[in-house]
Amino acid sequence: MGIRVKPIEGPIGAEVIGIDTSRMLSAEEFQQIEQAMLDYVGIVINDVEDNFDWLIDFGRRFGPLKHHILTQHHHPKTPEMSIITANMGNTESRKTSKPAGAFWHSDLSYEKDPSDAIFLYATHVPGDGGDTLVANTCMAYEALPEKIKKRIEGLTAIHRYGWNGGGAITEPTPQRRAQYPDVAHPVVRTHARTGKKILYVNPGFTMCIKDISRRESDELLAELFEHLLKPEFQYRHKWQKNQLVGLDNRASMHCAIGGYKEPMRKLRMIVGCTERLGA
Repeated sequence: MGIRVKPIEGPIGAEVIGIDTSRMLSAEEFQQIEQAMLDYVGIVINDVEDNFDWLIDFGRRFGPLKHHILTQHHHPKTPEMSIITANMGNTESRKTSKPAGAFWHSDLSYEKDPSDAIFLYATHVPGDGGDTLVANTCMAYEALPEKIKKRIEGLTAIHRYGWNGGGAITEPTPQRRAQYPDVAHPVVRTHARTGKKILYVNPGFTMCIKDISRRESDELLAELFEHLLKPEFQYRHKWQKNQLVGLDNRASMHCAIGGYKEPMRKLRMIVGCTERLGA
């Protein structure tokens, strides 16, 4: 029957149906999936076999896979994949007071060349919660008043790992931390593939806006964050076991929801940057 793309009601997402995980994707199938990511910002694929080789091949098709800053959570087979867990009762589980990613962020915005996309695969889903919120940052930019668009055009912001993650952040070793100095990115970013403008700041990693006073920066970022988090830009994903979710990291930010007590485990792949932001 081939692959079908079924849009999800809301500002983000489409379900990709008809993928045969008993074999690797063809070039035509990959193009369909990649286009769905661009068109809908996020994709959901249900009933994906827990097959490491298939998953890692799927991720690599989108670009080079980045090694996450926290080396202790890299997958034992490759640092191209990392493990996010809670309540598993083993050494994999995070020790933070809040679950990993339980704050609004865009993965790797704290790197000079941030992430194009992320993929999360659920092997264990808590029955008492653990949803993920996703905000469409392209849609949020389009809805800004024109005076705000003019005000932020040409501005750059400073990003830092762990800036505002609270109890959900695991601190890297000093040696690893030194490899990730603060970076500057445009507040308004143009998506290299779609040409659409994006509001590229996030509460978790964006510290301040350059070349204006700290007070003005704080006030402006607070205004932008409040706008980004309006309900009309958000999608709430309820996880299922063996589900693979992809997000265009250029056009979205996301937040894990905590409060659950049952085991949670996801495999994560972070696609590296295939463009230069010029900041």
